[in-house]
Formats: sequence, C-alpha cells, structure tokens
Amino acid sequence: MKVRYLGHSCVEIIGRYHILIDPDFTRDPEPGVDYICITHAHYDHIGRVAEVPTGMVLAAPDVCEIAAGMGVPRKRLLPMCSGETIDTIHMLEGFSRVNDPIYTFFYLLFLRRFPEPGGTPLSFLIEDEVTLLHIGDAHEAVLDIQPDILCLPWRKTPFRVNRYQTTLVEMAQRFEPTYVLPVHHDMPPSDADPKELRDQLKAKVLTGHDWFTFHDHKMM
Repeated sequence: MKVRYLGHSCVEIIGRYHILIDPDFTRDPEPGVDYICITHAHYDHIGRVAEVPTGMVLAAPDVCEIAAGMGVPRKRLLPMCSGETIDTIHMLEGFSRVNDPIYTFFYLLFLRRFPEPGGTPLSFLIEDEVTLLHIGDAHEAVLDIQPDILCLPWRKTPFRVNRYQTTLVEMAQRFEPTYVLPVHHDMPPSDADPKELRDQLKAKVLTGHDWFTFHDHKMM
C-alpha cells in the first residue's frame, strides 16, 4: 500500500484499491481511480471531482447531489451514511464544521461572500496494509479508533492561532497514530508549516510530495 499527499485536503492511496480522498488536488493523481471519497462539499474538498474520469464517488447523499451538479454522472455516485462499509472503506461520523456560524463569519470577513454549501460531513477509515483515517478539515473529532495513519488538517486561523493548533495536536495525540500525514496546510491565508508538528507529536510526521509505502502496519 502506498500513500501520498496531493495538495489541499487530497490524499491518494494505492493498495487493494486505488482511492482518492477529497479531490481538490494541486498535483494530478495517477490514472485508474476506483473510489473517490468526499468528506464534505466545500470547494477545497470537492472542487476537481468532475475531472477524475473513473471511480465511484462515496459521499453523503446531499454531497452526492452537489457532485452531480458539478458534472459527475449519477451512475458513478454512491450515497453513503456513517456506519456503512464498502470494500476497504468505512464511512464514519464527520466533524467538519460545515454549518458553523463562526466559519461563516470569517468566510464573509475575509472573502466577502457566503461559503458554498458543505452538505453532511463524513470521515473515512481505510483498512489495508495500514489503517488510514481522514477527518476532512475537522479540528475536533470524537472517534474511538487508533489508526496507523492520521490525516491531520494542519493550518492557522485568523485569531488564537496557538490555541487552535494546540487543539489539533491534542486531538492527534488522543488518536495515538503511528504516523501523521499533514493535510490542508497549503492554502493561504491559513497555510502552515507541517514540519512544525515534528516536535509536538510522538507519531512520525510524513511531509513532502513523494509516496510513502507501507507493509504489515509499517512504513518501508
């Protein structure tokens, strides 16, 4: 199984299945995607979904409707709910704050417009040579699991940056992952240096654009 970060919140996984999570990538995925998982429908998580020519889209029903409106054929949409499983992919409760008034306030303040609809959020747990958990851009997620890899949305906020990032670190520590893959850290003005996590976590922090390869719960 191999894993790499493709920009924004997008993670590509090639193992028993070729999986793309949150397809608003800044670097193109390899061809032959089997499944596209979408944590929620904000543009920086779903924006390029219609550009991926293969793969069944796994998302909440309302997020699937948004994907259809963006041009994804309905025959490729699989509306999913928390608690369901397909092949190596488990759908879990989502914690991205798509309807948070504070998020809307800061969106209006800095971008001068309302955010696009986010739909119902989901988290995704992939079980392969290692387990990988993707929680979208949530900074608080209550899930009773211990993944091998946690995709951690590492970013800054306009105010109380230290407090926000401390919350992210504490959440990561509660999951007790072996590896942390920082995501969502390359989007100005909330961009942050993922290498900052190396001194704050016991987990090995995976940075860069290359593939990370795993076998039997360990990185090779």
